[in-house]
Amino acid sequence: MKKTLVLSLLVGVVYGAPKLRIYPKQAPPQLLTLPSNATSIRLDITDSFSCEGREYGYYADIENDCQIFHVCLPVRYSDGRNQTFRWSFICPDDTIFNQEIFTCTNADESIDCMESPRFYMLNSHFGDDQDTMEVGQQPQIEDGTVVPEDVNQGLEKMGRRPSYETKRKALETTY
Repeated sequence: MKKTLVLSLLVGVVYGAPKLRIYPKQAPPQLLTLPSNATSIRLDITDSFSCEGREYGYYADIENDCQIFHVCLPVRYSDGRNQTFRWSFICPDDTIFNQEIFTCTNADESIDCMESPRFYMLNSHFGDDQDTMEVGQQPQIEDGTVVPEDVNQGLEKMGRRPSYETKRKALETTY
């Protein structure tokens, strides 16, 4: 009798256990390949960004308020077939992807998210040898205008963050 009762209880637990699992309310879109806890950083994640027709580079996702960015990699195979790969990343809490400098920064230190597509063309300079660029040559942005040299665009130039050279000199005097 005890064996039957224990066996019945055991079967009931094994049968009912999968139904007791707690599933998250919202999982991030699977195509984005974000970490499983991405919704703890951003609740409403949309997956409408496409890398088709884009060159290799890093792209802010304005539909996700630039909190998500994508790396696009177009590949042309020897048989002539084309394929574009996309990897997606989420910036930490309270930061957004700054398309101008290709990194996550505080929103108040970044360009306006809606302006990010104007800076997508900066991706075309990946792999450029800076020694071969002409002196004073500025990268062009999507609308075809050239950023004038006297316009402060970078964070170092705006005085918000010390330049690498300033940090290096400080370290040299310390040691």
